[in-house]
Amino acid sequence: MSSRARRVVAVTATAIGLAATPLAWCHSVLIATEPVNDAIVDESPARVLLRFNEGVDLPPGDPAIQVFDGSGEQVDRREIGRPSAREVTVELEEGLDRGTYTVAWRLISADSDPISGAFVFHVQEPGPQPAGIAAQVLEGTPKHVSALYTGGRFFEFAFLLLSAGGVGALVYALRSADERLHRRLYGLLAACAAGLAAFALLGVPLQGAAAGGLGVREAFGWEVVSSVAETRYGTVEFIRAGLAVALVAVALGLRRALGRSRETLHAAAAVLAAGLVLTPSFAGHASVEGPVAIAADVAHVLAAATWVGGLAFVVIALVLALEERWPLATRSVPRFSTMAVLSVALLLGAGTVNGYLQIGTWRGLWDTEYGLLLLAKVALVVPLLALGAFNNRYAVPRLRAGVAQPRERRRFLQAAGVELAIMVAIVGVTAVLVNAPPAKGELEMHGPTTAVIDLAGVEAHVSVEPAEIGRNTIHVQLPHEDGDFDAVTVAARLASRGIGPLEFEAKRAEHPGEWRVEGADFGLAGDWQLRIEARRGEFDLLTGTTSIRIREET
Repeated sequence: MSSRARRVVAVTATAIGLAATPLAWCHSVLIATEPVNDAIVDESPARVLLRFNEGVDLPPGDPAIQVFDGSGEQVDRREIGRPSAREVTVELEEGLDRGTYTVAWRLISADSDPISGAFVFHVQEPGPQPAGIAAQVLEGTPKHVSALYTGGRFFEFAFLLLSAGGVGALVYALRSADERLHRRLYGLLAACAAGLAAFALLGVPLQGAAAGGLGVREAFGWEVVSSVAETRYGTVEFIRAGLAVALVAVALGLRRALGRSRETLHAAAAVLAAGLVLTPSFAGHASVEGPVAIAADVAHVLAAATWVGGLAFVVIALVLALEERWPLATRSVPRFSTMAVLSVALLLGAGTVNGYLQIGTWRGLWDTEYGLLLLAKVALVVPLLALGAFNNRYAVPRLRAGVAQPRERRRFLQAAGVELAIMVAIVGVTAVLVNAPPAKGELEMHGPTTAVIDLAGVEAHVSVEPAEIGRNTIHVQLPHEDGDFDAVTVAARLASRGIGPLEFEAKRAEHPGEWRVEGADFGLAGDWQLRIEARRGEFDLLTGTTSIRIREET
């Protein structure tokens, strides 16, 4: 391989690596279960419920939730329910015997990745295996399927950034390149779009296999493909593939077009690139968080495509330009610098909004894995921005004026090399960030514990925050359509340590039907029994009991 070819390969590989940088999608997090994890219930429950911090989808194949007794026998009815987009239930057989039961679940996160887990509950008392049998019944995704799925999504997003960013560079930064170079770059754009279409179509069966715990052979079965095609993720993948195929046709047309017809095709390519930029936001978790999250996510992808894909095409063009390299640089580098400055500003703004949506509180920056990784990423971005500002202030004006000396050109390339090295480090942090739970979800896992209590036919929602040793807030939400309640009291008892009952009087909160106990002090960790008494009128007293786990302070 020639030195020039090696440089082209290196630049392309670097661009593909950088393509992972904005891929900060986060998995849905399980925030509550009924029964509560490791709780001891007096009677056999009618169902198991899982509640997540954002919407989830059902996977193809086996039921999303399975419940097993201590001997491995399945005791659920295989009847999956969806009370809401964030909740999944399964009905249980009647009259479960005393002992330990394992709940194994597998679902599709809001970011379209498969998620799974297990927990236990006990009827009357723990059984011979109080930790459950999750290791025996929870089968993970085969490693080769997981590797193919993760790698496929990585390259799919890389080709998306290269395709969209390449259009921007060709239409604006590189429009003064000669005809020979233009034809080669249009061919490269067509190749990137073709790669995007291929990986988008491949992602449908691989996502089905990863979500359902299936092998590669089963992944390409019609049942799996059709099942994924009916989900939001599958719909977006087919739309993305269609847009990419159209971009291939336009790029090939640009290789032969001249004059006004080329301008028309440039406009068509820009429209297709804009459509591609929209697709990640409608396949990921931003689509379930509202218009602000979607707008921030679209801006993030647009800025990343402009910076990463545009940079890749500009540098490849300079490599291929040979003796015209520096004359082309005097025209293209300043134009790309303008694109980069705007994209960096957009990236910082969108990143700030995304960071707030994912963390929500200052505490999340240092109390969660996601927050610490985000701080590390910011620490790497700061010198990157400083280098970019230095080049934009000193190197770009000299290149624009055509007066850069050989030493200044070398310094420009060296600074660009340092920028690339920092970007590679950012990629490493982002690769870990992608698999970290969102900070808000992690805080919720260490925060409120929730439960639903049946008060003689009236459903009460109870949460304890932060569900840790010390002072807590107890929220009780009661229905108010049939008339408000006059008084609510809460009695807490930790039977294993002979504590209680501790009685607390709840006060009305600002929302209808909501009652609150401030400063409820739980001195020890464990499964506390909460007894709720709600009085309506002079003689109507409704009562119910639930188990709430109080954790050690984190």
